[in-house]
Amino acid sequence: MQILLRRSRAALFLAALFPAALAAQTTPPTLTLEQAVAAARERNPDMLAQRNDARGSRAAVRAARMDFLPSVDVSAGFGYQAPGEQRFGSVQLEQSSPAYYSSSYGLGFSYFLNGQKLMQPRIARAEHRATQERIEGYEAGLVSQVSQQYIAALQALDQAQQADREVARTQEHERLARARLEVGAGTPLDLRRAEVQRGQAEVAVVQRRNDYQTQLLQLGRLIGARIPPETRLESTFALSEPTWTAEALVAMAMEKNPDLGAVRASASAARTGVRAARTQYLPSLSASVDFNGSAYSAGNLDPLYAQALGQTAGAFESCVQQNRIRALLGDAPENCAPFNVDDPAVADAVRQGVRASNPSFPFGVSAQPMTARLSISLPIFNGMARERRIEEARVAAQDAELAVRSRELQLATDIEGLLLALRTAYRTAQLQEQVVARATEELRLAQERFRFGVASSVEVTDAQTSLSEAERARIDAIYNYHKSLAALEALVGQPLR
Repeated sequence: MQILLRRSRAALFLAALFPAALAAQTTPPTLTLEQAVAAARERNPDMLAQRNDARGSRAAVRAARMDFLPSVDVSAGFGYQAPGEQRFGSVQLEQSSPAYYSSSYGLGFSYFLNGQKLMQPRIARAEHRATQERIEGYEAGLVSQVSQQYIAALQALDQAQQADREVARTQEHERLARARLEVGAGTPLDLRRAEVQRGQAEVAVVQRRNDYQTQLLQLGRLIGARIPPETRLESTFALSEPTWTAEALVAMAMEKNPDLGAVRASASAARTGVRAARTQYLPSLSASVDFNGSAYSAGNLDPLYAQALGQTAGAFESCVQQNRIRALLGDAPENCAPFNVDDPAVADAVRQGVRASNPSFPFGVSAQPMTARLSISLPIFNGMARERRIEEARVAAQDAELAVRSRELQLATDIEGLLLALRTAYRTAQLQEQVVARATEELRLAQERFRFGVASSVEVTDAQTSLSEAERARIDAIYNYHKSLAALEALVGQPLR
């Protein structure tokens, strides 16, 4: 259900980006951080490529389970032998043989079982879990990137709006300087200085607007869709004092950080690999059952008829000769009539026997005896290859455990550092608010002094510059706080706002 809701939100957001939809809108499209994250999950090409890996790991799990079933093979073959004399070297085997058509069919069942196959489902499940954890880690990283980029775009927008305010202030100062010049209370230098400052402010507006559009383009790249330039970013973020402790944040991260989960899943898969390597000491069993059949059919029966009639005639001559001997010995004669091919009935019977013994092509198959085989193999010595593979698996498992420990230490260090940066950014933002308030008051006093002619335009220009710098510094401090908080949330693995 969560996936369906996520896709629905992404679809609604992406539909708002189409030009046809924009043409029908009377107000510019809006984009919230939640919409940007949902669209990135569904549209980012790299994210989709990562999810494809899960399909392969799921297929590996299914294959490992199905591997316990026996293998079944079905075979069929067809052949043709042209008519002619058959010879073996200089020996002629037959005077002339007809064309023969042959076919063969086979059905075989085989089964193999060893320790590696017994462990394969567990290995496949462990690798699938590791793949899922890696995908979740990549997705969390993508969400963090989108959040950071969204905040960067908001920062660029605020900087552009601050530049607009600066243009308005410089225009007001220019108007006042021109009015004083017209009444003779000012100098051309004051007016020119005001015009220069107004021109610089307008240049800053162009640059800040360009920065904002660039940040929007980068955000569109992450979510996998172009964002119209007139899109309004609606999500807002409030400053709040960070009251979390490093210990509590580290404890949450150890439980929910997706990258750490992926490293732990890889370590679990490596430990499973050690157990799988040890199964090489177990015996293996193999069994097979085969059913085969073939047909060998002559295409022209005339040569076979002649051969069978000749053999029968020979049997008739032999029978007649035996009867002559029997007559001399006074024995009763045998019946030679069944071999007399001069009798049409005998000849037809011989031909019928040839036809009956010639199978039909291709399905007149004569079944071969079923064959079955069972063997058990116990490995004794293979040149220390098993020991080497087991040791390699152990090393890989130990490396994976050390990677988990290294990631935990790095995670704790990063969280403590980000928490310090977050507190610093919060305090800096508070101080910058005070600086902006003082700079605003300074500009008001300078403008009053200039209006009454007790100060030059240099004093107003300096005050305006000071206020602009203070406002930009305040914006940077506020968004540095939000960026640090977004990075901290990515490490902890859950929202903190």
